[in-house]
Amino acid sequence: MQDGATPHRTNEVFDLLEEHFNERIVALGYPKSKNMGIDWPPYSPDLNPCDSFLWGYIKDKVYAGNPQSIEDMKTAIQTVIESIETSTLQLVMQNFAFLCAIL
Repeated sequence: MQDGATPHRTNEVFDLLEEHFNERIVALGYPKSKNMGIDWPPYSPDLNPCDSFLWGYIKDKVYAGNPQSIEDMKTAIQTVIESIETSTLQLVMQNFAFLCAIL
């Protein structure tokens, strides 16, 4: 959103998101429109699992290996992403849903 513009919240946009992401959608007004998904928390435009967990986790793990080239870094990033346990991602999403509920 820029300059106070509202996000695109038409049924067409929601249908497109649903086509690609099934019910894993966090969007303002989406749960009211579709009876599924997670409503975007008020006053939290940047709150999402990638910002709150993924980027910091990847950065810490990648730099711990001290990559010496771009190729080393790309390989390290891919290795770290592939090594994240499903249970860890489930916990991140549970915590995210909890935060959305209390905000």
